[in-house]
Amino acid sequence: MGMKIILLRTVGDLDLKENKDTIISLFEDSNEDVAKQAVTSAKKMKLAEATNPLLEKVKKEDFTKNSNSLSLYISALGELPDGKVAASFLETKFREKFNNADMRGQIALYFGAVLYAEAESALMEVAFDEIQPTTLRCYSMNTLGKLKSETAKPKLYELLDSLKKTAGKLDAKKAQSLKIYAIGALVTMGDKEVFQELNEFARDDDSMVRLRAIEFMGSLKDPKALELLEYKRDRDPSPKVQKAAKKAIDQINGKETAPEEEKSTEEKPEEEPK
Repeated sequence: MGMKIILLRTVGDLDLKENKDTIISLFEDSNEDVAKQAVTSAKKMKLAEATNPLLEKVKKEDFTKNSNSLSLYISALGELPDGKVAASFLETKFREKFNNADMRGQIALYFGAVLYAEAESALMEVAFDEIQPTTLRCYSMNTLGKLKSETAKPKLYELLDSLKKTAGKLDAKKAQSLKIYAIGALVTMGDKEVFQELNEFARDDDSMVRLRAIEFMGSLKDPKALELLEYKRDRDPSPKVQKAAKKAIDQINGKETAPEEEKSTEEKPEEEPK
C-alpha cells in the first residue's frame, strides 16, 4: 500500500504519461489513500483520459457527508482537461440544500475553476442568503467574481453597505470573511468603483481586513492608492499590513517582488465560521 502511493507520487512528479491506464485504474482501489493519490497524480499530469472515470467515481459518492476525498475529487475535476463535463451533475448537487455545506462550497469553487456561467443563479441564491453557512456564501461570491457576474455586482455593494451599518453586531469572524470575499469578488471583476470601498476597509479595525484590502489594491494597480499605501507601509500597527503595503507599492510601480508562500482567500475554509 505504502509502495503504491510512493510509486503513484513518483509517476505524477515525473509526468510519466505512459502509466496513465494504471493510474486511472487505481481510482477504484479499495484503499482510499491509494485512490486519492491516483487522482492527485492524474490531476498533476492533466490526464484528459481521467476526467470521465473520475466523474463516474464522484457520482457514487455521498454528498451529504463532509469528505476530504470527495473534496479532492471535485477539485481535481476543476483542473482536469474537459472537467466542465461534470458541471451539470455538480450543479444539481449544489442546489440540493440537504447536501453537506463544505461539499457545496467545493462545488462553488469548481464552478469558478471551469467558468460555468450557468450556475450564476444558484450561486446568487447562496451568496446573499443570510441563513447559509458563511464559508459557502464566501466561496459563492468568489466564483461570481470569476464569472464577472454583472447581476451580482449591485448585491455585493449592498452587502458591503449592510456590513458597515451592522458593524459590531455580527460575529467578528463572519463579518471579516464576508467583507474580504465581497471586496475580492469586485476586484476580480475589475470593477473600478471598488477603490472607494478598499480605501475604507484599508482603515478597518480588523488587521486581516486591512491586509486583504491592501493586497487587493496591489492587484488593481491604481496609482491613486500610493499615498495611503505609503502611510500604511510606515505607520500601520500590524507588521503584516506594513509588509503587504510595501509589496502593493512595488506592484503598482511595476517592480518585481520575490515570490512568497501566501494563503489565498479561497484556500481557507477550515477556520471560517460555518
